[in-house]
Amino acid sequence: MVTKAAEAKEIFLIKDAPIPANELDHPSIPYLSRHALTRHYSIHEGWSSPGFFVGDSTNLDDLVCHWNLRAADISLWFVDINHLQRYSNVIPAWESSMRDMVSHWHEFKRHVAIWSRQEINDQKALEEIRKPFGALQLMVTNVTIYSWNGLNIRPPMMSFYQVSTLGLIGKERNKPKVTFSLIEKPFCDDAWFNTQHLVASISVTFGLYGDEQHTFNPPFVPELNEFYARTMHLEYNKLRIESERIGLIMDASDTDTFLYALPVSDLMERVFSMAGFSSKPSSAGLIARQLIARVGGLQGGRIFKIPGVRRLIKTHGPMASFNKRTALQLIGGNDQDNPSAKFDDHQGLYIEPRPYGTKLNPVAVFSHLVEKGLFRIGAELTCPSCRLVSWVALDTLKQQVTCELCGNEYDATRQLVNGEYHYRRSGVLGLEKNAQGAIPVVLTLQQLDTNFHGVYRENLYSSSLDLEPKDGIDLPKCETDFVWVIARPYPHRTVVILGECKDKGPIDATDIDNLRRVADSFPRKRFETFVLLAKLSPFTQEEIKHAKSLNDKYHRRAILLTSRELEPYHIYERTKTEFDIERERYGGTPDNLAEATVKMYFAEESSTDLQP
Repeated sequence: MVTKAAEAKEIFLIKDAPIPANELDHPSIPYLSRHALTRHYSIHEGWSSPGFFVGDSTNLDDLVCHWNLRAADISLWFVDINHLQRYSNVIPAWESSMRDMVSHWHEFKRHVAIWSRQEINDQKALEEIRKPFGALQLMVTNVTIYSWNGLNIRPPMMSFYQVSTLGLIGKERNKPKVTFSLIEKPFCDDAWFNTQHLVASISVTFGLYGDEQHTFNPPFVPELNEFYARTMHLEYNKLRIESERIGLIMDASDTDTFLYALPVSDLMERVFSMAGFSSKPSSAGLIARQLIARVGGLQGGRIFKIPGVRRLIKTHGPMASFNKRTALQLIGGNDQDNPSAKFDDHQGLYIEPRPYGTKLNPVAVFSHLVEKGLFRIGAELTCPSCRLVSWVALDTLKQQVTCELCGNEYDATRQLVNGEYHYRRSGVLGLEKNAQGAIPVVLTLQQLDTNFHGVYRENLYSSSLDLEPKDGIDLPKCETDFVWVIARPYPHRTVVILGECKDKGPIDATDIDNLRRVADSFPRKRFETFVLLAKLSPFTQEEIKHAKSLNDKYHRRAILLTSRELEPYHIYERTKTEFDIERERYGGTPDNLAEATVKMYFAEESSTDLQP
């Protein structure tokens, strides 16, 4: 069939005679398997020097190794040690062809190599491997089981070519849905070939702007393929996750397809299930999520960087009212408990659009808080009957008012003319207990979003979760204040950051031990875990001692942040003046944050004792 379709010419080779060099001028069957395919940029290249594979054709392990290297897109000619005389013509011709191939590569990669499974322990073994190639300048690469650890040989993703198509986004089943056409397919798409299946590798480059609860870019965790498929494409066997992409299995005759956005809450539930936990949002987490939505997303949380804003919320409880003058004094004034915290430090902060060159002032800050619904406008009125003061919201304020305390109806006209507005915390801040805990969580999440954000990188997060171990698993029943997930390209593992946030309360040994056990429960093959401890006040020596125990000899995963790191726009803007953290000053990765934490709090540990 291949002979007829390709109009091939059969050439017979004489047994035991040298293979003619002109055989390289004709495409072979191994060539056809790669025809028109190119490497995709999403898989970073590993060892890939083309050349020769020296092995024994009667040894199945050698044959499999050669096939696997070819499948990793490394061009190799198999040289059988039992028939070396047959390659006398082919070796120089193939070496010349490979030299031409690598001539346009980077200089440090312009090598033609000899690959072999044979052990190379000394110079004699090396010379034995090189013997069939004479004076040719070839690099020798020994293939072992460790060559396939994801750091050396990396099988690339191969594709025909890439095209861009316009997607139509809408909403269905309470989830965003994108529909798009399959255009410029590099194969015959006649309906006759409907039983032929291929994989369309999809990269959704647009973001769900304003929707932080869904994603089109889930992390590379193949164990969740069925979950991804059922949630994003309905059919359990029509989708598989790829590194930075999604593979949709399609019929050759398909003309269009679709994807549903993945709910982040469902993803978090599945991720913790892999760690042995059942998870659900806690009441504090729900408050934090509503607070984030109220301020317009994570970046809206930068308003809480200003110490005076946090002081205003803390000073006046849910039932306390205050006037504008009092609010401006608290926002713009100094904190007696922390005299170094000044409003002037945040005059360059942008909480909303304003003319370039103008500075932020307390009036703009307070107006922003009221506009976002964190505070309600009303008036304090005194009932002439019971003589008690009550607060009436602006939405229900009238000249004829009924006292909520005694039921008397009275005319409040003169009080309204001579009075002023008074403000109260709104419903999202109305629960005293959870509101105070939500603010450091939101502030920490905002800072992580600022430092980990990238144009083509999407971060996923969840506010506080209640964790309960599954039956028969010895794990703690506990709570994490937030979870931050960073999807990274293979072979890097997906990052999971577990957070504990406090205003000024203590973080005790039990909190840290629970987070350690949760972090240790994630499968190390797929996840790299960090534990982040954040406080709006300095850490005590006892807390630092317990946090230090999260690190071990070869793994740094403890991240400590205080108001010194959370209040500036750039996380180490203030800290870099006190510590030598030049290399980690941007805090762009969890590893940078963990390294900086060691230098700030665990300085006595030498870099040789703690290697990442």
